[in-house]
Amino acid sequence: LRKLLVPGRVQQVLLAGEHALGLEVYTPGTRHQLLIVLAADLARMHAVTYKLRRGVEGETPFLLLLRKYVRGALLTAIDQFDATERVAHLHFEHAEHGHTLLICEFIGRQPNALLVRPEGRILECLHHVPAPEGGRALMPGRLYMPPVPPAKLAPVDDGSDGYYARLGSILNVPGPLWKVLVAGVAGLGPTSAREVAWRAAGALDAPARSASVLAVAQALQELWAPVVTGEWQPGLIEADGVVVAFAACLLHGRSTFVATPTLSAALERYTAASAATRRTDPYAGLRGQVRGQVRRARAQVMRRLEALAGDEPALGEADLLRAEAHWLLALHHMIVPGQCTLHVDTGSEELDIALDSRYKPVEQAQRMFKRAAKLDRAAGVIPPRRAELQADLELLEQLALDVEQADSQPELAAVTAELHAAELLRGATQREPRRNAPATGPLRYRTQRGVEIVVGRNARQNEQVTFRLAQPDDLWLHARGIPGAHVIVRGAGRTVSEEDVEFAAQLAAYRSAARGERRVDVIVTERRWVSRASGGRLGQVLVAHERVIAVPGDAPAGLADSG
Repeated sequence: LRKLLVPGRVQQVLLAGEHALGLEVYTPGTRHQLLIVLAADLARMHAVTYKLRRGVEGETPFLLLLRKYVRGALLTAIDQFDATERVAHLHFEHAEHGHTLLICEFIGRQPNALLVRPEGRILECLHHVPAPEGGRALMPGRLYMPPVPPAKLAPVDDGSDGYYARLGSILNVPGPLWKVLVAGVAGLGPTSAREVAWRAAGALDAPARSASVLAVAQALQELWAPVVTGEWQPGLIEADGVVVAFAACLLHGRSTFVATPTLSAALERYTAASAATRRTDPYAGLRGQVRGQVRRARAQVMRRLEALAGDEPALGEADLLRAEAHWLLALHHMIVPGQCTLHVDTGSEELDIALDSRYKPVEQAQRMFKRAAKLDRAAGVIPPRRAELQADLELLEQLALDVEQADSQPELAAVTAELHAAELLRGATQREPRRNAPATGPLRYRTQRGVEIVVGRNARQNEQVTFRLAQPDDLWLHARGIPGAHVIVRGAGRTVSEEDVEFAAQLAAYRSAARGERRVDVIVTERRWVSRASGGRLGQVLVAHERVIAVPGDAPAGLADSG
């Protein structure tokens, strides 16, 4: 993209879809179309050969600010702050507004784009993300904080002490080589890790302990060399003439690899093939309607959260105001006409109390006492209200996942029903859903060892799986910190093998918002340690005594549905 677009003048900015941006960039003699997609299923940035068109109606604040700061600006650089992280920085210089940075985060369950000023303050972003517990806030006016990189080994020798010893410790664990590489080496997903396994050990599923440290290091170095040299070999994977995958390098041990001149060309062909497949969705129309209901409900909740943030008093604000009022009452006789400030030395601190000429000092003090009481009430009301709205937001994230993973009309209708039950569809009239197909129950699977696994398809079934079907000694699994299925492993009074636990964990990852991610943390505990969250919504729980295992977000091999 640097070779193609930099330097280039941005002539047009548009929203190509709900989660997509389009830039028309002019370089001497040529117009280029840059597509930036921030959707969880395939977040990406690449050039396309067709002219981008507006994909949504209306204008958002983010689009308006992009037009102000980016349209007409010169694209001067495209870079990454970390080559192992999927975050791109696009630098723009505008004749009137100066330097602006467009940060595109192609990561996690909610990829995002943020317009940032040189000092790091966020002007606007595609998706507003309030700060979760211990997490980042991506909101207008906040300072941008980059994602925290995982504590993994660098993919190539970075000169640090003991690099090869640490790589050897990563390989000295049971399991397939590609899995331990995904878990321990930065910048690798399942596809690239399998390629390393093929190059180092001659098989995609070679065991980790059979691999030579030097062979793995050499394979990693070969795979990462184009980051420095720029000599990529992108292409497509075809099976029986159908495009099934794309890659930035030659892949071995798979179906036919078809080279393409650029990765953009590979992505354009792959997404076109995927779109043709998606058009066969028999519920596309209904899915779009229900998706819109969830999106509007989420926007309402976000507005309420932002309003609460504006009304919440600062820590200690009421106490300070009350103290100033007491001093104003005590010293009102010392105030002379026209005085603007009352300075007080309390012994522990100095206060400068602004005087309001519209009121006598005693009247002002009384008003300050009333204001302090109002702030106290707000401090008592706002936190529980925020907790309620956060619970609503978590439910909506689960329902958004339910929409995308629904396989039938009743499952989509169930999402609308839950929105009404939670009173999150204001002003809408609930209609009785058509019963074209019987309601489906939870998914049930059996492992190769005959162990039964039960998986909730949606929020309602998650509640059923956890609190009606599971026994106290059954294992309970869920993708950590994100929407997803509740999964139980029926122990039937016997110890469940670690292979079956990992199989169930991969099911939990695959049936979560992290589907397709290279690494998903899944919590595992006994059902007895799972309880309903106080004040929480449907399927929201508290978990104790859990352990965490990391698995890829792909469908587990050997999946056998038992009904």
